[in-house]
Amino acid sequence: MYQTSLKKMQNQIKTQTRLAFIQFIFSSLFTNSSVEESTADFENYFYNLSVSSIEQKKEIPINFNKNYFKKLTKNYNEFVKKNNIEEIINAIIKFDRNYENWDQINKSIILSILSEIEITKKEKVKTLLNDYINISKMFIPKKDLGMINAITDKYLSDKKIL
Repeated sequence: MYQTSLKKMQNQIKTQTRLAFIQFIFSSLFTNSSVEESTADFENYFYNLSVSSIEQKKEIPINFNKNYFKKLTKNYNEFVKKNNIEEIINAIIKFDRNYENWDQINKSIILSILSEIEITKKEKVKTLLNDYINISKMFIPKKDLGMINAITDKYLSDKKIL
């Protein structure tokens, strides 16, 4: 029983860390600060801050694992530096709306997913995706969620991850 409760608590912290990571990317899309500066600022100003959810109509405090958060932001920085995100996503999708014209929250979600996939063991990728999909349901409509899911599936298939 204790093991189950501990595992559930660890999963909740990981989910909250991913939520914070999406929020971090969202805010960083509007600044010219380095990832290191933005990470420190985010930790200082957003830890324990409450955010509203569309679906649940209540505020959720952002409590996250700062070490895992730093790992995610560091990896995100490397991922963005070594990849042309627009090119990757626009090659995957053939929608009317190119990546450049997406809403910032959709960009933040897909960037968080793709960058974390790079540091995730193959057998844990499905869990990661389920977590991000559940988090995303709080912020975006089902149509956008379907688009992100389709892009992620194609990305995983192209990279032969799943």
